[in-house]
Amino acid sequence: MSEADEARATRRRWITLAEGVAVAGVLIGGLSLWNNYDERRGAAADRAAASASADRAKAVLAIVATPAAGGDRLDLSDANHRIERITLTLPPALKVADKTSIGDPAILADWVRSPLLAITDGGADDLEGRLPVALTATWWDGDTERRSTAIYDLVFVTSGRLVGGRSLHLKALARREAAKGGVGRRLDTLWAQELGRLAAPKP
Repeated sequence: MSEADEARATRRRWITLAEGVAVAGVLIGGLSLWNNYDERRGAAADRAAASASADRAKAVLAIVATPAAGGDRLDLSDANHRIERITLTLPPALKVADKTSIGDPAILADWVRSPLLAITDGGADDLEGRLPVALTATWWDGDTERRSTAIYDLVFVTSGRLVGGRSLHLKALARREAAKGGVGRRLDTLWAQELGRLAAPKP
């Protein structure tokens, strides 16, 4: 092989090597771009999930009910929200209109005293019962009005008095389940079960 042929062969080898390096560079660049894209997509998904989780947290209430005035009312509060208004829906069977408290969220014993004492009259003077109610709370998250509705057990106690018949006071409020369609029917069903328990003879 002549020197000219060897030179041409050497140049071809260098060109082939350079092409290989160029191809490798393109592949590495492509992989880097893909990794960067994948990381950005993952970060965006994480941010979206965190935002959705935060929105769900904003819409969840952890209501604390504190008896006040000797059980004549339950003051309602939430550690993370300033509740502006509450609306209480009773079982339709009681034939009591919805009750609303604005600015000072509370459930008053006067809202339920008469129907509950009438329904439980003739039984034991001293008893503890649970009245299923739907509670809708409203609050503001910045400029956004938010609302949450759930079914709770309103715990009440009755006792006999020497004068004036029986008394009724409120004791607690316990979340029972999420509110779904047909809240009225669900409240009536739960109340019928509670009445059956109250009427059952004591062992």
